[in-house]
Amino acid sequence: MADKFVSSAGPKGTGDGSSEANAWSLMNALTYAGAGDYVWIKNDGVYYGTYVVGCSGSYTDNTHIYFIGYNNVNDCDLVNHISDMDYGKGFWGGPLNPDAANCWVDIDGQGAATHVVYQYQKNNVHWRNIYFHNNNKTAYNCVFYAKNCSGVTFTKCKFTDGYMNLWVDTNSTNCMIKCCYFSDYVASNLDIGGGSYLNIFSHCVFNGGQAKMYRSVGCNSIFIGGNYGIGAFYYQNIVFNNTMYNQTAYCLGYGHNSYAGGLIEYNNIFIPAAKNIPAFYRNGYGSLAYSGYGCAYCLEENSVLDTPYSGEKGLNVNPQFADPAGKDFRVRNPLVLRGGMPDFAGNASQIGAVLQKYQFANRSRAANMARLSIFK
Repeated sequence: MADKFVSSAGPKGTGDGSSEANAWSLMNALTYAGAGDYVWIKNDGVYYGTYVVGCSGSYTDNTHIYFIGYNNVNDCDLVNHISDMDYGKGFWGGPLNPDAANCWVDIDGQGAATHVVYQYQKNNVHWRNIYFHNNNKTAYNCVFYAKNCSGVTFTKCKFTDGYMNLWVDTNSTNCMIKCCYFSDYVASNLDIGGGSYLNIFSHCVFNGGQAKMYRSVGCNSIFIGGNYGIGAFYYQNIVFNNTMYNQTAYCLGYGHNSYAGGLIEYNNIFIPAAKNIPAFYRNGYGSLAYSGYGCAYCLEENSVLDTPYSGEKGLNVNPQFADPAGKDFRVRNPLVLRGGMPDFAGNASQIGAVLQKYQFANRSRAANMARLSIFK
């Protein structure tokens, strides 16, 4: 277990990764990092090219490898493995501010006709503060393809400009995507498929919507535009506390034409682009195992949907977002703020994505003005 360092100008010095002066190249890091290593990737230039992950943690021994983007090592806490790019620092803009400076290390596929990063059967590998992208959207070119992997996490990463931006496939399990931003794709922003199970995305922003799920969990995320927000098409899925805004076909799809699929959904907000667009689309053998405590409305026409939300204790009211055009989806309607499924203690919860703590670069602005106005 050791701290290792990577530079876009690497290898440097001895090239053993032991310090910034002796930094690895990214390719070296992905080849030679060992279980227990914390690999610090410096934001000192663009990492051009395509990469194959050759290192792996041990699934049986529960050992891990961490790839962490950073700017200045003197502003990082190496003991506690906290980067100066991590949330809490002044310039961290969060997934709703994807153009904030110095928040990600840039890995650019430069139009390669393949995946930018390919990770096959490599377990317990964790990615933080990385921007993966390409400008070649030919079929099945992904900006990151994780195949048959377990225990892989992506935290505060950014994925853009691929055929599929992040593909978690072929029996991948126990993977987590948290506080990430997705945009600009052909087929989907996120595709969890191919027999994968027990994966989760949370506190993400999907610009253009379209996250596909396979026996997984999706929560506390915002979907802006696209034909649909979430496609829970494969087997059983759980979807809760999401906001789906301005979809043009439907907000949440479930079921499959070839095999049965069940969906549990609650605490979601559905705001399609027109009132005749449904919140739900049932495909083939799909079934709703549970639906409740949601809210549906059409802001564009200031109207209840033609097919109102009918889940248990559901609402068909305007959630009164703070500024949806400015991507501020904080809820102001007290019915929605307090109308969610009660927690284990019986306390009322909020319907929709709860992203306030990640929404602004200036943490002092994260106070929910909607709640404050209620008590005036």
